[in-house]
Amino acid sequence: MASRTARRPLTPERVVAAALRLVDRDGVEALSMRRLGTALRVEAMSLYMHVPDKAALVDAVAARVLAGFAPPDPRATWDARLRHVAHEFRRAALAHPHVFPLLATRVPTIPDAFAPIEAMLGALREAGLGDAEQLAHFWAFLAYLTGALLTETAALTGAGSATLAVPESLDASAFPELHRLAPKLATCDFATEFARGLELAIDAARSRAAAR
Repeated sequence: MASRTARRPLTPERVVAAALRLVDRDGVEALSMRRLGTALRVEAMSLYMHVPDKAALVDAVAARVLAGFAPPDPRATWDARLRHVAHEFRRAALAHPHVFPLLATRVPTIPDAFAPIEAMLGALREAGLGDAEQLAHFWAFLAYLTGALLTETAALTGAGSATLAVPESLDASAFPELHRLAPKLATCDFATEFARGLELAIDAARSRAAAR
């Protein structure tokens, strides 16, 4: 009879799940085969039976987060689908702030990673944009999402600041707008600003489509 205390067998799913927990806790820089092996109570070399190398493991971690994206309702309006994709990105970013830079900076390698991109492109096509405009608004929309969320996740992980502090010593005559808006720049409600920027991006696409 097998021992009830027998160790659970390793699987790719267990390896990736443990890697995600480690990254969520300590950041991508802390991920190594040795540390992951310790977390799983196995020799690091045994991990290579399930993932070929660390680069593939990092891709798998990003893919696991992307696989959790809920697709937009295909019956929804194009602008509602864009909002849905944007808020799914933000949800994933807040749930996994150490992982989000991987989603924002790595080239997709799996079908799950392309689903949000397809949804954005399809929504912009339905808005009434031609190919060139569709691509221009797609890149602008993606740049807004990644830029806004990289800033927010950096503040969450301590890698950046949530505010823009204007030094009192800054010459007010040379930088009048910075001095005028200094109190408001010193704080940032990320949820409010994210939603506001999202609507600006959607309004720009709507206006461009209406002008065709």
